[in-house]
Amino acid sequence: MEKAFRKDLSHLSLDQVYARQSLRAELVGDWLDALRLKPGDRVLEIGAGPGYVSLVLADRVGPAGTVYAADTSAEALAYLERLQSERGVWQIKRIVADATKLEPASVQAGSALVTMVLHHTDDPPAILRSVARCLPAGAPVVIGEFHPDGPCQVGPPREYRLSPEQVEAWCVQAGLKIAAYRRQTSEHYMIAAEHA
Repeated sequence: MEKAFRKDLSHLSLDQVYARQSLRAELVGDWLDALRLKPGDRVLEIGAGPGYVSLVLADRVGPAGTVYAADTSAEALAYLERLQSERGVWQIKRIVADATKLEPASVQAGSALVTMVLHHTDDPPAILRSVARCLPAGAPVVIGEFHPDGPCQVGPPREYRLSPEQVEAWCVQAGLKIAAYRRQTSEHYMIAAEHA
């Protein structure tokens, strides 16, 4: 039986978090396409955790690109560092940081991915404002979350889920222009935005 949900994921081991991330493999292609990622690009990932998606991003941007993998957990990023070392993936720069306080000087990204992380935080609007501060005008941003109307067979309980309308409103307040909305599965949705 699974332990009760905690926003900080302290009820799960890093192996379990990585396994959960890998279950979203079918969603990642859409995210990367919406970011228009190509070899040599630089992308910021918020809430990278142990790094399943970071490694997929690294494959897309290639050795000439950069993935800025930001997370509050030094332990999760150490897990990612081990995976990088095992796989010889050097284009991921790990950043232990509060995503609400990212400094633009430390992140030279041309796009950002904020997926399945806002429901874990206490101040989602501040994260989106911080992301916007770190990106140039026109930069694509993809936000992915669990839909409140989903069956809740995976992901957080319904009371922790964020409606797309609320996330879109926070995006607009942060200076992000909504470009597209898509329900990816019965559980997941994505919002494609651009830094205005």
